Amino acid sequence: MKRIGICFVLTAVMLVFSSCGSSLPSPDATELVTEILETLGESENFEHADSETVDIVFGCDSSSYDDFCVMYTTVDASADIVAVFKSPDSETKADTQEMLEEFIESRLNDFKGYAPLEVQKIENTKLISYGNYDILIIISDFDSAKSVVDSAFATE
Repeated sequence: MKRIGICFVLTAVMLVFSSCGSSLPSPDATELVTEILETLGESENFEHADSETVDIVFGCDSSSYDDFCVMYTTVDASADIVAVFKSPDSETKADTQEMLEEFIESRLNDFKGYAPLEVQKIENTKLISYGNYDILIIISDFDSAKSVVDSAFATE
């Protein structure tokens, strides 16, 4: 009888904690990228990539995403890019993370040997993931850009 009581209490506690958990916010990809660039004072130097360009550059099918936005620099010989992909499921998310890791490696190889500052930016890049979102930011002030992303997904 004592075991049943303990199991009941543990189950009740688990239900209380699981019901208190809040889900992550679901920001619009374009608004998030715009906020990152505006916060860093970079919005004038970036252009929005259309779905055909995204498909070619990343080797993906952008129509398979619930939401996405890619903006790239218009400054010559710069590696800067901000990309947000919202996957509809865990399989697409895993594929997206692999795709973005390959993109980072490719971008690094593109700039090695002639643009050391760009190489440093790329090497400082880390993929950011929140729920079904995968975010790639190659920019000089990665930490500030990441702070904008962290704020967008804060669950207060």
